[in-house]
Amino acid sequence: MSKIFKALPLFRLPTILLKKISRYMHLQEILLISLASKKSAFIMRYLLPLNWFNLKLLFFSGTTKVVLGAKRLWDPVIVKSRNIGDLFQLQVTQPSGDVSYQWAGPQLQELVKILLTHFATVFNPTIYIHVDKGYSQEFVMGVLKHVQQLSLMITSLQIYANISPENYRNILDECKEVSELSLFCEVAAHFKHCVGPHFRVDDFLVSDGHWVHLEDFTNCKRVSVWNSTGHKQPKYTNPEVLRAFIRKWIESECRLEYLEVYGGRARMDFRVVLSGLDYRTIEQTEYSHDVEITRRCDGKKATVKCGTYHFEFTVIY
Repeated sequence: MSKIFKALPLFRLPTILLKKISRYMHLQEILLISLASKKSAFIMRYLLPLNWFNLKLLFFSGTTKVVLGAKRLWDPVIVKSRNIGDLFQLQVTQPSGDVSYQWAGPQLQELVKILLTHFATVFNPTIYIHVDKGYSQEFVMGVLKHVQQLSLMITSLQIYANISPENYRNILDECKEVSELSLFCEVAAHFKHCVGPHFRVDDFLVSDGHWVHLEDFTNCKRVSVWNSTGHKQPKYTNPEVLRAFIRKWIESECRLEYLEVYGGRARMDFRVVLSGLDYRTIEQTEYSHDVEITRRCDGKKATVKCGTYHFEFTVIY
């Protein structure tokens, strides 16, 4: 006579025991249990440690990849996209390639919202977002808005997709305390914007930086400004602007540690940049001038390297 095995009523076990059991489960197993019902989703959230999880949303050209990771114990879970005609699928797969779970529908943005809502409920992860060209600005802004509605913290945002000046401005205003913000997208030549003193991104990169006011970004830690679209005379290459930036650092207590500026085809006259400033020359050639400056409030030192097309500022101690 064959034996009949009854299912283990997992959620009837004591909480302490359930927490210990969850540490021996694979992260994918935890995810699949949480997808069984709303009740299981909230129970798994209660059992999991706080502030352990991170989620990468990678919207590459032609494919989407979502990676759920954790600080330790668990290997990451990878969700990959698949298109069948007009149907989008986001699939959780086993190492064998078998599909364990999938979200499917005619619009990728709606699937991403459903996935984000569930991951926010169970794991409350920090978010890393990368968006290549080929995705519409409606898609980009829709995803960002949903992340904000879920109160998820964005740690890194990299955008290559083309967006309007209005949405470009919204991203600067809404992401002013993101740890890493990289804007590789072009922006209209008439675009103007001042971010203000509350813009405190740790690592800020802008490839089409013709609109940038350098003094606005002194409360960031690292700033890179490029001239990828070849503007003849971006504002930040003006010697008076560069000199005003150096003077502001000397006379203030801003937290900036590094700034690099590329002029592209726009030349920078380092003799005019350094005119009237107190500095100690480190090295000087026909095409560049390296100097050391000192901040008045605390004696902190920084180097300034000024060439024909490149300006670099680095706090050294």
